[in-house]
This record gives sequence, C-alpha cells and structure tokens, in this order.
Amino acid sequence: MLPTALLLSLSLFYVPCVLVEEPPAKKTLWAAPLKRSEKFQVRYIHSVDLLPVYEVYTFEGGRLVLTETRFKTWGAGLGYTGEGVISEENGWTVIRQLERRIDLLPLRVGTIAEHTILYRDREILLREHVPAQALVHIRIKRKLVFLE
Repeated sequence: MLPTALLLSLSLFYVPCVLVEEPPAKKTLWAAPLKRSEKFQVRYIHSVDLLPVYEVYTFEGGRLVLTETRFKTWGAGLGYTGEGVISEENGWTVIRQLERRIDLLPLRVGTIAEHTILYRDREILLREHVPAQALVHIRIKRKLVFLE
C-alpha cells in the first residue's frame, strides 16, 4: 500500500486549462483541462442576422490561438482581413489557418448572443454563470487538477 502523500502527489497535476474568469478579481467561473493542440469553440448568435458564428481556438506554446471562424452571412465584425484561407462550405463561410495568438479573450456576454463554449462533448452556456452584459475573460492558465 502506498503512503497517502505519494498517492496525493500522483493524483495532482499542474496542467493547462481553459478558464472563464470574471474580472477584475479573476474569479474562476468555469475551467477545464486542455491538451496541447486540443480545440474548443466559442459559439454565439450574431446580433444582426441572428445566425450562429463559430470561433475555433486551440492551445499552442502556452497561448490561446484563434485558428478558424465560420459563419453563414457577412455581418458587422465578420469581415475578411486577409488573414488565413477563406472558403465556402455547404453555405458557410470558413476562414482557416488564422493562427491569431492571444493572451486573453475579453467577452461581453450578450443578451441575444447566447455565448456558449463547446468543449469536448459539452456546451457551457455563459449566461448560466454570469448575467447578460457581464464581462468575462477566456484564457489559458496552468492549474492544479485531480485526475479522474
């Protein structure tokens, strides 16, 4: 039988996690481990055309990286700035290979937008964690976690 301290040290790991924090106190509202190159998405409803927009993020080199975005129609904030590779796929405009490295994604939780994090096979609706119009930050941070 292994000593308790050894069992505890084997079950704890300091791993990168995707976090949703409430500034300025940096209170963690939601967190989950993220493997290198693992993707997650932020989905929201565009306020003008009321259609979904998907942003795909990954964890590379200790930073959050926007790698892809997809939307049905062009609208405010959905322009093509020359970054990445743009294509049309089954009625969606898709921009891949963005490689936009960011330290922090500030997000104002919308009243119509239904901002949702798609992580593994889960949907995390941000309005279940904060009221509409609240500011949250999404970022990568190493945290101690227990293995399941």
